[in-house]
Amino acid sequence: MQGDDGNVNDSAQVSDIDRLAALQAIDRRLKERRDRMTALAGEADGYELELERKRQAVVTLTAERDSLELRRAEMDRQLELSGVKIRDNRMRMNRIRNSTELLALQREIDLSKEANAQTEDELLRVMETLETLAAQLTAAQEALQAIESQAADAVAERRAQADALRQEVEAEIGARDELANGMDPQLRSKYEMIFDRRGGNAVVAAVDGICTGCRMRIPPQFYNELLKFPDRFRQCPNCHRILFWRAPAS
Repeated sequence: MQGDDGNVNDSAQVSDIDRLAALQAIDRRLKERRDRMTALAGEADGYELELERKRQAVVTLTAERDSLELRRAEMDRQLELSGVKIRDNRMRMNRIRNSTELLALQREIDLSKEANAQTEDELLRVMETLETLAAQLTAAQEALQAIESQAADAVAERRAQADALRQEVEAEIGARDELANGMDPQLRSKYEMIFDRRGGNAVVAAVDGICTGCRMRIPPQFYNELLKFPDRFRQCPNCHRILFWRAPAS
């Protein structure tokens, strides 16, 4: 039987169970590396996504600020023009002697004042909003600057680690294929199905009548046959993992 590291013992005849256990050791290493590659890619993507979110926050706040600045400037111009119009109307009142025209002109001045009051109220709200936006924009810019200073290095480091793991995976796939191609296709297919369904734990030891995969007791007759013919392909009656016999620790 192979050792725990998946290397087949050269002094013993290599059985299907030996090959399956060796294949599982390789597949576990491959799975571990691929899972780590996925995690590293996720971390790098997370940095880039967070960086993009913070950039977009700065862009959005800047656009809102600029739009309000335009609105503020427009209201300033409206107030200035309205003030000029009110002054002109007051000067005209000094030259008008007709009471009807005077009342009409006074009504126009009053309406202009009411409109100005509304504009001034809106201008005050805009200026308060601009003050709030300025604080939010400063905070967003500082947050962006903080992540920009570390995101590039963090992403590069994780991409490099993932590339290194990818090279290790590619190097080991050749050994895996060589081992798998020398096995019975149906046996290999059954092993691969169990490996996927059981989270990378397809070939397990039976120790002292117990399946170490599911921790359930094996029927005595089944266990005795496993002891008598340890190289035969057998599956646990409970979890259907592939079994090999191992002597209990003394």
